[in-house]
Amino acid sequence: MQKHPDWRDTWPIYLRYTALAVAIVAVLAVVQVRFVYAVDGFPPQLFVIPSAVGLLFGIMLARIRVLASHTHVLRAFAAVTAGTREPEAEDDARAFHRLLEAAAGELDSDEIALFRQGDTGIERLAHWARDPQRPACLIEERAAALCTRGAEEPVPRSLPGQELELPAAGRVDLVRVPIDLPEPVVLAACRRGHRTRRPPDPVVRGFLGLCAEWLGMRLERRHQQAIIDEQRARHAREQRRAQTTLASICDGVLTVDTTGRIDYANPMAARLLHQPVEALTEQPLERVLQLEDQSTGRPPDPLTPGAGPPASEHGAGTDEQVLRRSDGSRLPVQLTVTPVQDTDGTARGHVIVLRDVSEVREALQHMAYYSSHDDLTGLINRRRFEQLVEEALHGARSDGRPHVLCYLDLDQFKLINDTRGHQAGDEMLRQIAGMLRSIMRPQDHLARLGGDEFGILMQDCDIEQGSQMAVGIASEIAGMRFFWEDNVFALSASLGVVPVDSESESTQQLLRHADTACYAAKDSGRNQVRVYTPQDVDLADRAGEMHWVSRIPQAIERGEFELWAQPVLALDDGPPAYQELLLRLRDEHGNPVPPGTFIPAAERYDLMCQLDRWVVETALEWMQDCQARGAELPVIGINISGTALNSEAFPEFLLERVRSAGIPGHRLCFEITETAAVGNLTRTARFMRELRGEGCLFALDDFGSGLSSFAYLKNLPVDFLKVDGSFVKDIEHDPIDLAMVRAIHDISGIVGLTTIAEHVENEHIGNHLRALGIPYGQGYGLAMPAPLAACTPSQTSAPAPVE
Repeated sequence: MQKHPDWRDTWPIYLRYTALAVAIVAVLAVVQVRFVYAVDGFPPQLFVIPSAVGLLFGIMLARIRVLASHTHVLRAFAAVTAGTREPEAEDDARAFHRLLEAAAGELDSDEIALFRQGDTGIERLAHWARDPQRPACLIEERAAALCTRGAEEPVPRSLPGQELELPAAGRVDLVRVPIDLPEPVVLAACRRGHRTRRPPDPVVRGFLGLCAEWLGMRLERRHQQAIIDEQRARHAREQRRAQTTLASICDGVLTVDTTGRIDYANPMAARLLHQPVEALTEQPLERVLQLEDQSTGRPPDPLTPGAGPPASEHGAGTDEQVLRRSDGSRLPVQLTVTPVQDTDGTARGHVIVLRDVSEVREALQHMAYYSSHDDLTGLINRRRFEQLVEEALHGARSDGRPHVLCYLDLDQFKLINDTRGHQAGDEMLRQIAGMLRSIMRPQDHLARLGGDEFGILMQDCDIEQGSQMAVGIASEIAGMRFFWEDNVFALSASLGVVPVDSESESTQQLLRHADTACYAAKDSGRNQVRVYTPQDVDLADRAGEMHWVSRIPQAIERGEFELWAQPVLALDDGPPAYQELLLRLRDEHGNPVPPGTFIPAAERYDLMCQLDRWVVETALEWMQDCQARGAELPVIGINISGTALNSEAFPEFLLERVRSAGIPGHRLCFEITETAAVGNLTRTARFMRELRGEGCLFALDDFGSGLSSFAYLKNLPVDFLKVDGSFVKDIEHDPIDLAMVRAIHDISGIVGLTTIAEHVENEHIGNHLRALGIPYGQGYGLAMPAPLAACTPSQTSAPAPVE
């Protein structure tokens, strides 16, 4: 409450009235004594009683005046505020203006205003002036001073106009409005100096105090109402946002009260439950949400502790259930139940989230299917087949039941796939898979392992029965005809069979043995069945070669291969022709591995391209190092395998690498075997001409071991002709070999080639070669191979290429 003035504020009224009353009573006493009683003298003690009476009478009059003023002010205040008790009954601005106008009339003020001092400056909340045309006393320039002075003390104050530099003499009454706000609010009333009628100052200040309290109450209510309105608006926005979000999400949301009745359902929940939203509200949850546990088939109650999904650390449980909808359909859903609690832990219900997982479950089923099946044929894939073989092996060890593993590879599939396109190859694989599936026993497993390879696991049969079944499968495939467009293709397959019994070591070993037996059958003439036995030496050798399929790439990566060099020397005095590079390998212990051990395996399993690339890269890097050191570049001979020569990518790689290396072409000599050159004469000639354009040399290696046709020599841009060592090593004792060497050398000279004899193992062979006029030789009798790093440029001077 505003602090109202007490007797200390009203003592001027009491003083004025008591003084006037005492004076009047004293004058009457003097008149009575002098004129009524005709007393000439007037003793002073006679004034005591009249003065006392006057004092009491003055006090009584002053009290009556103060009470009358207070009563009048209260009545006026009550009359003004009677119609504005409720904030909603009247607009604040109009109510403030009415109060200020009434207050100005009661206080005989020319101007009255309500100010608030905020962080951004002075704000005039309400204002009334008797003459709006005249300059106002309470203008904004003085508002700061008024607010500062009014905020110093909570009681109403009256200030002379001179303190505020008013344009005319007068007074300003101001009071701070009692309100729970951080900014001070001041009510100020101004009276110009020429106005005379004015209530007593205490009454003015009291009336101002009442107005200030009412204004403070009204402002505080408005402030509280603004806060409430803002909270309501924010709550409404949040509610609309929550409803929009819940209506937009793809999950169904139900809120359930403590009695188990639904009090909210979003549109997705209505769609999942196949009911309208209006029908779900106020319905019991057990009537609407009919679930079935997919593992037990029993209907769970998600709101019953222990019956629903396990709760997480946040109080929510998640599980997959089957939802039985009102139309009789069934829908797999993921159910999440979260209890709703107040801050004091009081339960308020639950939030249930339903997520349709039918598409996810279908996608997972598709993923699970395709992770274990082949897309093209629909058969199980290698991964699943290996799991089944592992299970069969475990069963054979535990209960002794025999099984048979069969590895099937189609013959000439690559021919059909390359000549007729992949669509033809895919259709052929589908037809073969369908035929195999039709003749398999129900307990057997058929898989496509990759490409044109199939795997068959024949369960509960011994090796003899499995071999017979494999022969029958080969016969069925051989009897098939594949029709594509206007062409008919005969089919065949090679099969490898291996027993699965208690003596089998592992699944991977069984697959390797079956693969080895299959390729042995293919090399034996195709359309064959080969049974793997540990006593089969040929299969054991092939199994050893299979080791190199992974060993060779590992050796390249680990840097276990080395380049050695063996010079091609002049048999008479003269510089060597070139240094032939030889590939060497060291095992894990650093011991040398004979080339005859890993080269056949590399040729059989298409690893020669990797080796040729490594040789070219390493040789050119060594030449670049020599060039960077300023040494004389040697002429090196690099062997190119038939596999690399017939590939599409290797010739382009070699040509690009030779051009980018910056090595003069006449310092590079590429050796190609006669068999590889004749195998694809057109491709080989084009390849040699492209490299001859860069200045490179060529040597035809192992001449005489193949077709020994001299006709194609005219079409190949060859510089050197290397006579196969099988003819050279026996020329001392075999006249036929000697005649062959002489004939090859004669033809070589006629076509303008330089002859090189291989396998010059001793001085006697060298003498025979000199007698024939052969200029160059190579062999242990002339020079042993040495590491390439040990070869010096002085050893590698080269003759000019033969034109």
